[in-house]
Amino acid sequence: MSDSADDSKLSQALRLLQVSRKELVDMVREQMLGIVKVELGARSYDVSIGAFSADDVADKLAAALDPKTTGVAVMVDAHVAEVSARARDLVAALSARLPRVERLDLRAGEACKNLTEIERSCEWLAARGYDRRAAVVGIGGGAATDHAGFAAAVYLRGVAFVTVPTTLLAMVDASVGGKTGVDLGAGKNLVGAFHQPRAVVADVGFLETLPARERIAGLAEVAKCGFIADAGLLDLLEQSGPDLTPAQLEEVIVRAVRVKADVVASDEMESGRRAILNFGHTVGHALEAASGYGLLHGEAVALGMVAALDLGVALGVGPPALVDRARALLARLGLPIDYERRFDAEAQARITVDKKRRGSTIRFVLVPTPGETRFLEIAPADIAAHLGDRAAAKA
Repeated sequence: MSDSADDSKLSQALRLLQVSRKELVDMVREQMLGIVKVELGARSYDVSIGAFSADDVADKLAAALDPKTTGVAVMVDAHVAEVSARARDLVAALSARLPRVERLDLRAGEACKNLTEIERSCEWLAARGYDRRAAVVGIGGGAATDHAGFAAAVYLRGVAFVTVPTTLLAMVDASVGGKTGVDLGAGKNLVGAFHQPRAVVADVGFLETLPARERIAGLAEVAKCGFIADAGLLDLLEQSGPDLTPAQLEEVIVRAVRVKADVVASDEMESGRRAILNFGHTVGHALEAASGYGLLHGEAVALGMVAALDLGVALGVGPPALVDRARALLARLGLPIDYERRFDAEAQARITVDKKRRGSTIRFVLVPTPGETRFLEIAPADIAAHLGDRAAAKA
């Protein structure tokens, strides 16, 4: 056994000596069973992570729903429904366990994230007579699970839902925490609701057929968790690059979900600490929208993180070496880092409609060192000016 392996086991042993019994139980569940609990009192739920059969997933979802559930609407990303036998098998397994299971195929990707499509889904639910004891199952990437969750939040003022994320990004971010919503022409995620799922099952088998570009985009959200909380994730990604082993992949998903679960448990409605999850998102969302959603969300977040670290240097919050480290890591993972050439007038204008804006300022998330965050209230014009100067200098 290598010295590094011995050191790792020693570190784990020392950590176990310092935790409570409850924390120890949670650590065993996470590390051995791949289960992370989102602690929200009576509304707590498990995020199960691993390679599961359709029957396994269906059992977990059925167990999380009320035994008196009267019907189940399965909303599936149309592309996933077409190409994934796992998704089709899962719908069949749900039909064998739950009442009145019907499937609605959502427009693929970001095309389902608008109010027109939400209206279509709610009309579909109403036409089939789903009542307040019905439940919604969302299957797909972040756009599909956002759509399914928001439809569940607003139909009859709220019905239960569970979710099966099928992309890496959705597994580590979009499916956990209860943020649901859709986009407007003015910007991303400007209409939505907090509506927690009853369960999340991240079946890593779906990732076997995920296109390489989408898989790499998901690693941006993993890296984000490294920057804001679990600095060890950065070390792991720097060592592995984009080609993680199956064991490493499950590990980074569990660790990223744990970061988000801890943050959500402490600040469900984003009145304070939860805003750290927006690291990289202010500029990222602006670039994503300005690209006409040609950028994948993870790609936009990667660009936004580099921009945020650059802004931190300009404001005296973080060191230039951290920007260099982020650029090297994200580039190695295959993510874009050239925000400067993309930060045009349209992208700058998009920052002014950021949903984190409070009056004349935006609560901007900065990272002085990996694992630490700092909030700074900054006027959108100042953000644009600082980053615009950077872009001009790079031109």
